Amino acid sequence: MRTPRSIDHLLRQHAVGTDGRHARSVMFRISQARLFIARLGRGDLGSQALHALRTRFIPMGRADATVQGLHAVSLDAEAPSMPDERDWMSIASSQLKSFAAVLLIAGTSLATAQTKWPINTWVFTSFKGSGDGLHLSTSEDGRNWKDLGKLYLKPAVGSGLMRDPHLLRGPDGIFRLVWTTGWEDKGIGYASSNDLVNWSVQQYLPLLEKVKGTQNAWAPETFFDAASQQYVITWSSDIDGRFVETKSTERMNNRTYFVTTKDFATFSEPQLLIDPGFDHIDTTIVNNGSRYIAVFKEGDRQKSKQWGAIRWAVADAALGPYRLMPNPLVASKRVEGPTLTVSGSKARLYVDYYADGRYGAFETGDWVTWSDVSDSVAVSKGQRHGTVLPVPAWLAKNLETAEPSTAPVQPAPAPPAVLEGYTADPAIRVFGDTYYLYPTSDKPNWQTTDFSVWSSKNLVDWKNEGKILDVANDLKWANIEAWAPDVIERNGTYFMYFCAQGSIGVATAKSPLGPFVDALGKPLIAKGSGVQTNTIDPYPFIDDDGQAYLYFGNGKLGNVVKLKSDMVTVDGPVQTIALKDHREGAVVFKRAGKYYFMWSIDDARSPDYRVGWGTADSPLGPVTSPENGFIVLQRNGVAVGTAHHSVVNVPGTDRWYVAYHRHALPEGGGFQRQTVLAKMEFTSAGAIRAMDPLQVPFKAGDVGEPLTYGRGRP
Repeated sequence: MRTPRSIDHLLRQHAVGTDGRHARSVMFRISQARLFIARLGRGDLGSQALHALRTRFIPMGRADATVQGLHAVSLDAEAPSMPDERDWMSIASSQLKSFAAVLLIAGTSLATAQTKWPINTWVFTSFKGSGDGLHLSTSEDGRNWKDLGKLYLKPAVGSGLMRDPHLLRGPDGIFRLVWTTGWEDKGIGYASSNDLVNWSVQQYLPLLEKVKGTQNAWAPETFFDAASQQYVITWSSDIDGRFVETKSTERMNNRTYFVTTKDFATFSEPQLLIDPGFDHIDTTIVNNGSRYIAVFKEGDRQKSKQWGAIRWAVADAALGPYRLMPNPLVASKRVEGPTLTVSGSKARLYVDYYADGRYGAFETGDWVTWSDVSDSVAVSKGQRHGTVLPVPAWLAKNLETAEPSTAPVQPAPAPPAVLEGYTADPAIRVFGDTYYLYPTSDKPNWQTTDFSVWSSKNLVDWKNEGKILDVANDLKWANIEAWAPDVIERNGTYFMYFCAQGSIGVATAKSPLGPFVDALGKPLIAKGSGVQTNTIDPYPFIDDDGQAYLYFGNGKLGNVVKLKSDMVTVDGPVQTIALKDHREGAVVFKRAGKYYFMWSIDDARSPDYRVGWGTADSPLGPVTSPENGFIVLQRNGVAVGTAHHSVVNVPGTDRWYVAYHRHALPEGGGFQRQTVLAKMEFTSAGAIRAMDPLQVPFKAGDVGEPLTYGRGRP
């Protein structure tokens, strides 16, 4: 059987050109990849292909594919059918071209793993004509835009216009829209939405009605200042009697003003934000690392055809002071309405050639040298001054088919996350008088290398206690893909079960805060040891009789093994448990003599990731799920991807809480998640009541669930 000299050689022979959209669909054709790996076998070539498979396919399916003899484990953990003894190059001609295309995604180096968060779909707001309302277009790459062909919100406040619509998604998940309502209005329009389809009652915010001499309030924008935990609304106004030194008969005399608000109901008094020494409009502000960057349009001198430049200023804090930078971003062009996308030092600036009826775009890697990339950007026909922002791909897809509603809907905010940063798969435990959370620390494409722990005395206030295990340095058998930890105590020793590179390991410590040390120097349950499942998501449980069990699995069946009393030795073969619609993340606890099983359904990147449940008379099943009320935690409003949970009982009570993750807000998905708490209650018959991810378990000022001598309050 002939084999190519290298993967690169294979790609040169068999790669097919494909755009990102095609490649994305190709990535799901795991069966072709399985054949590829199977035929390459265990040698260097197979290892190269496996690396490519791991760095390209795992981000799309969270399946840990590997060479197992002459076959790879697939998404559903079923062994693939093997090709017959034909020359494998003939297989390549019909089967491997698509996989080769996948390997070419994001560059030609197979050794370079993806390092950035996957990009969501982009949305561009706009208006048409003199200001008819909110139009939206979408793009997968920020260059080629598709007009969705609908009016998503028709203006009904102020002078009845909607110009310059600016859209922001806050940390509570709510989209907030502000716009210019009229040429001479002294306030702005405001509305909010969960989904960009259903909108709240529109409001006119009279921000400058009391300021004498106000001529206008144009191009409002909002941003969230994380440092002060408040929103900042900016806009441009020309106010009589101010900045008389720059007053001119050729142009207006606008400056950038602002107010702050936490709730869009009460506002601070308007204040000056930016005075660069000249008339300017259309200010947009972005946070770029440790600095804030304001980009704005210098006023045109229409009569003399002197077109104002797109200028910029920087500040160390959201509210300034802003320092004007000497070099304009775009000069000598008749443009306005700047909007930005920024990632690190790279930025793309979109501008409205308002007199030509077209849009332009410029890109930079250093904020000094800008390249005109307008020829490679195709915005929707009729696009006018608006905002570009990322939204989840599923939400953008919904926009294509949803019909905008005219009935007002007040959006509900999501409760705040309980842990800082991006965390997922939280395991919640109570030891002594303290609660602990052991989550996955989300990294791009799930390429996590370490575990940390948080502690709380009351389930309200959480403290990051730091790193407890670093698989990249503390293990001999794995160095990445550190997922789904959980900890249990026995005889004064704490046992942490965790995933690493598709296997399940166990580490021990004398404190729930660690540090944990690998107990075996090898996996406790090696990759491929499960039955119709992937060996991830361990959950330890010790029954009343002292028998310990370890549940795990990502696939059609739940898996379980007994553990010996040392908690680091498997006692007997893997057994399976049928769980309705099971995907992963099984949790088991005992209440009122019944064994409760809960598990996650669907894919972690899906907004419909959810939790089902059932009960059994034995920790080994069989498990019976209810016909009604089977799903007890699922998406609602802005809270989506609500699953992969764990359960804690407040000792000495029948009060229960669930820790779970959701897609992060304001921007997140299956790779960027947040840990949240919910209260779990039962009916008189013992059924788990459905939990609402928009409900907070504790209100502001609540004491939570403090413990005294290891027991909760009555």
